[in-house]
Amino acid sequence: MNRREFIKKTALIGASGLMLPAARLYGAVDGGYTGRLLIQLQAGGGWDVSSYCDPKVNQPGEPAITHWSEAGDIQQAGNIPFAPFANNAFLFEKYHRDMLVINGVDMQTGSHDTGTTHNWSGRVAEGYPTLTAMFAAKNAPEQPLSYINFGGHAQTAGLIRHSRLNNIDALKEIIRPESIGDDTLRNADDLARIRAAAQARLERQLDNVYLTPRKMNNMSAYQQALNSRSSLAELTNYLPSQSDIIEYQQVNSETDSDLQRQIQLTIAAFDSGLASASDLSAGGYDTHSNHDVLHEGLFTHLNESIDLLWTLAEDANIADRLTVVIGSEFSRTPYYNADNGKDHWPTGSVIVMEKSPSWGNRVIGSTDEGQNAHNINSSTLEQDDAGGTHIYPKHVHKALRRHLGLENTFVDQDFKFLGTEDFDFFG
Repeated sequence: MNRREFIKKTALIGASGLMLPAARLYGAVDGGYTGRLLIQLQAGGGWDVSSYCDPKVNQPGEPAITHWSEAGDIQQAGNIPFAPFANNAFLFEKYHRDMLVINGVDMQTGSHDTGTTHNWSGRVAEGYPTLTAMFAAKNAPEQPLSYINFGGHAQTAGLIRHSRLNNIDALKEIIRPESIGDDTLRNADDLARIRAAAQARLERQLDNVYLTPRKMNNMSAYQQALNSRSSLAELTNYLPSQSDIIEYQQVNSETDSDLQRQIQLTIAAFDSGLASASDLSAGGYDTHSNHDVLHEGLFTHLNESIDLLWTLAEDANIADRLTVVIGSEFSRTPYYNADNGKDHWPTGSVIVMEKSPSWGNRVIGSTDEGQNAHNINSSTLEQDDAGGTHIYPKHVHKALRRHLGLENTFVDQDFKFLGTEDFDFFG
């Protein structure tokens, strides 16, 4: 067996150390991926859950926690309370049956970087992969766009590579380098000769007996990327037309957002069978001044975007395969500062959505009037200040791993939450 054949065979073995499963990262399987799908929507900056899914009203003798409660009261859709703020009523009334709200999640920090790492990996320390990375590595490692990231936390821990899909024109140029727009730069024969020469050069390099393991792995991955060009070309059949692409939208006086374009591209990649997981990123929630006005625009845009996500998923007939996890690195203080803003507060919330799940229309976890987390009994899921524990991101991630079929698989084996209580959020 020569060196190149050895690489091709060993690349199919489970990943550990330097020898990552390169051949499983890029060469798409015929027919595309048709399994479960996962989206994490990262609301960056620290959203204010007291004006969203963990609503709070002002208390006598205490600083105001929400201005909306001066003239209104907490509303409820099914079993889920929500704040009558922005267009929250639209979202919660339409989707409460598809939601699990986990309140009182203790991020243990007021640092953006630490909170982001903690909420999207389950650990405060660096090195743990995102749920989306684990999901893609387990379910569709062979797909060329298996794990898409539009920003925010994207730690992979070597399980898989993530792809950026921000620029449609650039993607089309990668797929069809012989053309720019409608102009063809090279004819088919020239292009075939160029690709054949590049492939021959790569094969000569792979036969080099002095290649290091890392170089071997990288070059093998590159070879698989070249082989996936025809699979990527399939994506162009699912992308929205240029006139239908949603460009950046003005959310408030300080923030514009391409979240809805991210959603369009994600659903197209899912529909094509080339992707299995995606991180969506929306920013602007770090409102240290002019809090209510800025957050009203942010939540309005977030709610409209969540609705667009599910509408497009339904149109693509993939809604029943989709899990969506929505959260932020922490929340905002239960009071306003001197600039009518809110600062960092460690206790926040996570929302999980699926289409008509048995565990939908529920709230688990709670906070007091000052937005301090209650202890929760991991068995009963009820408040238990004496014998329970705070809900931490590790509890959410452990339950999600089990729910998504990742627990006790090869992607989980090096990243287990040992000694962590089991919260059966999805029972």
